Formats: sequence, C-alpha cells, structure tokens
Amino acid sequence: MFIKNLTLQNFKNHSSQFIEFSPQINCIVGDNGVGKTNILDALHYLSVGKSFLGNSDLNNIAENEDFFSIEALISNENKEDILKIIQSKESRKIIKKNDKNYSKIADHIGYLPSVMISPYDQNLISDSSESRRKFMDAMISQTDRE
Repeated sequence: MFIKNLTLQNFKNHSSQFIEFSPQINCIVGDNGVGKTNILDALHYLSVGKSFLGNSDLNNIAENEDFFSIEALISNENKEDILKIIQSKESRKIIKKNDKNYSKIADHIGYLPSVMISPYDQNLISDSSESRRKFMDAMISQTDRE
C-alpha cells in the first residue's frame, strides 16, 4: 500500500497543494516555515483522523477560510481508493473513502496505518510508563481493534 498523491486545500498554511509521491523513497525538503511538517500532519490525519500536534480540528483551517480538505489517492495491491477528510467551521469532521462517509472515525482506523514519532515525543523516553502505554495503545489500535 502506498499514497500516490496528496491534495491539500486550506490546510494550515497550504491554500492549495498537490503532491505526487513515488512508491519508493520520498523526501520533503524546503525552507523553514514553508509547511513540511504540515504535510506530514496531513498524512497523519489521513491515517488516524486527527493532528499529531494535538491541535483542535478547527485550528487547522487556514486563516480567513471556512474549511479544510485533505485528499489522497491510495494504491492498495490492484485497487485504488480515495480518502478524504473535510472539516468546516460549521459542521463536524467528515471522513470518506471512495465518496462514502464513515459513520464513525473508529471504522476508519487501521485502513492506513502509520507511526509518527517527532521531537514532541521525547516524553516517550523521559516520562512515566503511562505515556509509553498510551503511545503503544494508539499504534496497536490501528491493527487490532480489540
């Protein structure tokens, strides 16, 4: 499984962005403040339905805009799926796969598994075992819902 492309609209500092990915290795490079981490956050959103930075969904809507959307074309063996997340200021978050809404986010978790470790996660090493348990629970929930 791999992400073929990603389209961002009004997501944080990306007013409109289309990115094509290689099935091999991809590098995201750029000057400070251009939105590299926001691209990673968008990919995390597609995986688990929320920001890895802990932001409220509404805080991820670009300034002076009413909504954001994140869309990706996912290649899975001989099948392609389109994942889309839409968050507006006026309604709750919508997560769709192939234009069909998930009734609850939990139904989506595990479709596109990911592990995100960032400098913000230094507490996994230095804090109590509770933070490590919480991290592991989040990872395991993507593969085993029980």
